[in-house]
Amino acid sequence: MSSNILSKVLFKRAVRATTIASGLLVFASILPALAQASNQHYQVQEFSDDYSASITAIEDEDSESNSIINVINAKTGQTLISQPASLDIEYELDNSKARQLGEKISANIANRHYGEHSVLIYDDFNFDDQKDLALRDGRNGCYGGPSYQVYLKEDNTFVHSDGFTELAQGYCGFFDIDKDSEILSTMSKSGAAWHQFKEFKVINDEPVVVRIIEEEWNNRSLLSITESKKINGKMKVENYEMLPPYAEQAENPLPYIYMLIVDNNKKMVLDSQYKDGSEQLYYAFADEEGRIELLYEGQFDYDKTKKTLSFTNRPVLYKINNQGITVKLPNKTVQLKAQPKSVFGSLDGVAQFKNVRVK
Repeated sequence: MSSNILSKVLFKRAVRATTIASGLLVFASILPALAQASNQHYQVQEFSDDYSASITAIEDEDSESNSIINVINAKTGQTLISQPASLDIEYELDNSKARQLGEKISANIANRHYGEHSVLIYDDFNFDDQKDLALRDGRNGCYGGPSYQVYLKEDNTFVHSDGFTELAQGYCGFFDIDKDSEILSTMSKSGAAWHQFKEFKVINDEPVVVRIIEEEWNNRSLLSITESKKINGKMKVENYEMLPPYAEQAENPLPYIYMLIVDNNKKMVLDSQYKDGSEQLYYAFADEEGRIELLYEGQFDYDKTKKTLSFTNRPVLYKINNQGITVKLPNKTVQLKAQPKSVFGSLDGVAQFKNVRVK
């Protein structure tokens, strides 16, 4: 029997017989035969003084994997992890050339959420001042993005973590690591209109979700937010609306009909929505973070001569012009002045809507 056929037979038998023990996939009995039988053997870029990694290409019609990632103790030569993976080796080699790494496969790249990700990430995931390992297993992330198996450093080896691996499967890119706040975060999406953001604290070496924000575009072109936050061990749910993010730059068109920012950095916008069979104007007043404090969708009056839009949200009268917002309460009047150069759009554009009376 040829060495190639023998190696394939040995590999198939080992895959069927191997189970995950302490999260480590061990193929010690067949790796020497595979290494000798295959010329497709690639070194991973140096990422540690203590460990090295290599990738061996394999061919097995019965397996979804086309490679094995090996992590080796640099001092003893012991193979600590042998993990099957589905990799695009040609892409990795092209990327290595672009980064002037020669034939070495790049490591420690995680450009969240849709950017480049390397086959190996070496960092402290559980905030215990020891660097852990994440090894690419394929493209099980959102929209075919990268996914990883995660191994936490424990004594002189690495132990597979189901909890951390779950954070590296199904999301958009590898999870974000904020070492100052000791928060891990993920993002997932469905189309362009729905996103979900999760934040995790590490408790007893397990990631525990402490905050979830789901945002979805609504018919007013605002973001409907459902925020779940863990308080005293229970998730508290709150629903609200937000203005969409907007960079005030010349190349970015104004997403609203009219907008101004008042002295306390709160923002007012006028925009339209399709309601009751026609396009109608609405008013939204938001705090510094963009969270809507007041939303009005009723009847408006526009004075073309004074270029002033007004409406009554009983018992309060609001008047809007380029100078700011006048708020008339039953016993007092408050003037919210517009910041210099903070007015965008024109109030003349409001006259076209069905719920605006023009005089």
